[in-house]
Amino acid sequence: DGTPSLLRKLNWGFDYLCYQKHLHEKVVSMKPQSVLEVGCGDGYFLGGLPTSIPVRVGVDLSSKAIAFAKAFHPDCIFYNQDISALVDTFDIIVAIEVIEHIPEEALPGFFHALYERVNNNGKIVISVPTTVIPLNKKHYRHYTIELFKRQLKQSGVDLVILQKEYIFSKPWWLNIFKRFFDNRLFSLEIKPLMHIAWKQVCNKYRIAKKQTGFHLVIVLEKVNK
Repeated sequence: DGTPSLLRKLNWGFDYLCYQKHLHEKVVSMKPQSVLEVGCGDGYFLGGLPTSIPVRVGVDLSSKAIAFAKAFHPDCIFYNQDISALVDTFDIIVAIEVIEHIPEEALPGFFHALYERVNNNGKIVISVPTTVIPLNKKHYRHYTIELFKRQLKQSGVDLVILQKEYIFSKPWWLNIFKRFFDNRLFSLEIKPLMHIAWKQVCNKYRIAKKQTGFHLVIVLEKVNK
């Protein structure tokens, strides 16, 4: 209604931080020397990676997002362009909640761009929303592993699926918790309680099953023939 707010709200914050934390840990465990994030947004993922990874590059088609990324994470490199405009290759390429935004006819080209920009024996880490959650109006589709495999096969790229995981199953109490502390009358943050809730979600609900997981994480490898 035009009234300024001192609070910044992200209603899906537990969900978002859950898969971000999981992907951070996964990429760091692979000990890459270079990481490219496609659709990097404000650079949150790359900025959270340790400086022991010397090359951290992000690309995004949004000039506003890249402006924020450069301001927030000056030790990373960001480009306001498509991945196909890059010439370098990388040990790991990450695409977090990206391909559901790409129309069907453009997907083969996107997979080919990923393939061209990853080093031989390099890894591509992709996360997508699953069909467990309702289709977002900004998305073309939500995913099952079967759909992803079909699209990958149709693209014709020589990538092997190494691993798949389902991330974040929503606990029954989370909506009650959020409504109690953030509702139409007031917003309140008690840090000790927030810390307990986050630890519960992160430790008990981060890893999910196919029937309950909100996000599907897939690790692919480019095999050096």
